[in-house]
Amino acid sequence: MKRMVFKVLSVIMALCVFLGVMVIGVSAVDNEIYTIEEISITQFSPEIKLEHSFNNSVNKFYSSGTDVDATKYFYNQLTSTQKNLYEQIWDAGAVETITFDLTGVKITGTGTSSTNAKNTASANAQQDIIMALTALNEDNPLFFWVAGFGMSFGGSSTYVNGSYVYTITTLILQIGINTTHFTDFADATAKQAAIINKLEEIEVYGISRHEKVKSIHDYIANNAEYDHTISKANIFDAYGALITGICVCEGYAEAFKLICDREGIPCITVIGTGGGGAHKWNMVQMEDGEWYTLDSTWDDQSSIYYSYFLIGSDTKAQHFSHSDVADSTVHIGDGKLFSDANVALLYPTLSKDTYGVGNLRAGAKDIHFDTSKNILMVGKDIASYLNYIEYTSPFSRTANKSGTTGVILTVSDSVTSKNYTVVKRGDADASNYVTEDDYNKIIEVSAAKATVQEGSAEFYAADLNQDGAIDTFDAMMLDFYMDGEYSFN
Repeated sequence: MKRMVFKVLSVIMALCVFLGVMVIGVSAVDNEIYTIEEISITQFSPEIKLEHSFNNSVNKFYSSGTDVDATKYFYNQLTSTQKNLYEQIWDAGAVETITFDLTGVKITGTGTSSTNAKNTASANAQQDIIMALTALNEDNPLFFWVAGFGMSFGGSSTYVNGSYVYTITTLILQIGINTTHFTDFADATAKQAAIINKLEEIEVYGISRHEKVKSIHDYIANNAEYDHTISKANIFDAYGALITGICVCEGYAEAFKLICDREGIPCITVIGTGGGGAHKWNMVQMEDGEWYTLDSTWDDQSSIYYSYFLIGSDTKAQHFSHSDVADSTVHIGDGKLFSDANVALLYPTLSKDTYGVGNLRAGAKDIHFDTSKNILMVGKDIASYLNYIEYTSPFSRTANKSGTTGVILTVSDSVTSKNYTVVKRGDADASNYVTEDDYNKIIEVSAAKATVQEGSAEFYAADLNQDGAIDTFDAMMLDFYMDGEYSFN
């Protein structure tokens, strides 16, 4: 199995250096204001990268219901102050120093002494910056150059009713760049631009969300290679996955999210452990409103596997050493980018079941569940779709004839039972073959010279673009599909 490396940013407190401290008025008189102009420098640096392992051996893996912006899932968990800092950091781009505009931002600390109040304000500012940076990194995989940061601030204290309140009036952030992977900030900007250009070129096939997610999953697995040496440049970001073609789990997960973002598919990255080792993967929200785990790193094998493709917390994965346990004990998200900080992101609740309940087998082509329509869409060339689906025992499946359009497939496990109408894409006349006759049938239906019952298997088969109507657009798509010029994988 593959080794995986996860870059964890940890908080390391260095000695604070106070420069130019000047105190005016030190008597403890109510409502007296005194000013402290100082610079407090705290350094944050990255922890040594962790290698993922199983059984103490070198691993070679075989090979929102939400109304908010899906690309700002973690932004929406922040306080107003943290959101403000997040936005200013993102707007600044790849630069070393960011002087925050604190208009409308209030960061304070309360204590029994001026020093105590200042220290509390410093800790609060650190927490706000860490939370903003963590959310920004996870919401925006294009913001990938941070290896650590330093913070400086200045402010004033007020003594009121027996307590000191320190208010930060100036706050400066210094970004530490990962010089192992980037020459300088200009290099980081250039690599960001390269990723953006690459994203414009990537073709995502399919129409339903399941089809698109599978297409993205397969694209990443086909084009990225896991770096077992943990030594190549940019292996911890999407540049490695999309441009150089070699990366570790971070690259897989962040590239996957970027493509999902482009397609408008709600997707987040997850920080935590996989099988006990530091790891990163994705969660995807499907049309049913449920969130599912997707791990394209672990599915990148000698062929493409789907053991970790849209699985639920109760799913027992196939082909891996963790196949006998629920995935909730394997993939554990902790939400902590800065490992020593007492702040963490929150993740959505996972579905218990795999999307569609049945798992796809390795090598499955043009086969897709759609739980919003309760259909299982199979390709025109699939002779026996049952050979491409795995089930959690006990299960039942009923079909009059493998591959026949319109039969009912029942998939069940100990938690859920679901019925799906099997639809062979393009089989508008229910002949179980996709031929020119189906093209003619779609033309006739679009011209109102023939009918297909709405909601039937034939209707879904004929409605290739899934817009709820059968028209000449479907005929055009079927023509391309039959000629091999369009793929749903």
